[in-house]
Amino acid sequence: MKKKDNKTLRNVIIFSLVALSCSWIGRLVDLKAGTDANGSLGQLIWIISPLLTMVILRSWMGDGWKDLGINPRVRGNIFLYLFSLLFFPFMTMVIVGISSSLGWMDISPMSSHYVTAVGIALIPSLIKNIFEEFAWRGYLAPKLYTLGYNRFIVHIAVGLIWGMWHFPYLFLFVDTTESMITYIPRMMLGVIIMAVLYGEILLMTRSVWPAVLMHTTGNAFIDTLILKKFVLVHEEFSYVAMPSPEGVIAIVLTALAGLWMYQRRRRASSR
Repeated sequence: MKKKDNKTLRNVIIFSLVALSCSWIGRLVDLKAGTDANGSLGQLIWIISPLLTMVILRSWMGDGWKDLGINPRVRGNIFLYLFSLLFFPFMTMVIVGISSSLGWMDISPMSSHYVTAVGIALIPSLIKNIFEEFAWRGYLAPKLYTLGYNRFIVHIAVGLIWGMWHFPYLFLFVDTTESMITYIPRMMLGVIIMAVLYGEILLMTRSVWPAVLMHTTGNAFIDTLILKKFVLVHEEFSYVAMPSPEGVIAIVLTALAGLWMYQRRRRASSR
């Protein structure tokens, strides 16, 4: 392995260990302060630590800024931007339609209250996901790509670390009585498959912004739907009907989208 590759691998390991450690430090801070409210100091540590680590590694530990992906590169990528904006809202409608018709969930009237709630959630979600995506898709993924590993191995590695980073705060996003023994493996599979989809779009656009937009609309539409109780998934069907990453239908649809994007990239690169 080249000296440059050794340095990159070293920095990737540092990034991963710091990000995972700081997520638990943030949780411990919240436990010490006795708060689980959104916007807590612990959550701030959790969200910003990966990005701050990336800044340090790029600025002072030799990684540089060339592959950050901050250029939007909209020209020639309009379809991918539209796909990124609309995929999760469309997937959510499909899952809600299937699940409600089969009696797996109950739906509150989809009134202007939901649209308003989504609108309110968009800006905080955008800010949060700029921090998150410029760490995972703006640093970890491109650095692993430069090491020459198989693309799917990189997607899986990014998904594993990204998923584990969420562990300390899962309780804020999960409303279930299911055992974590069965929930966490399915959630990790969903996150890895999302990493494939995000990663393939990143490879085609060479920009982090499609991932920021996709993640933002996903959080705003899906989290609002579940956490604000606009839908109530029957407990015995939650493993399949949840529109969030751990739902079986969501996993299948995201996997199909990721495979489609992989094939699009392969066809484009072979021309």
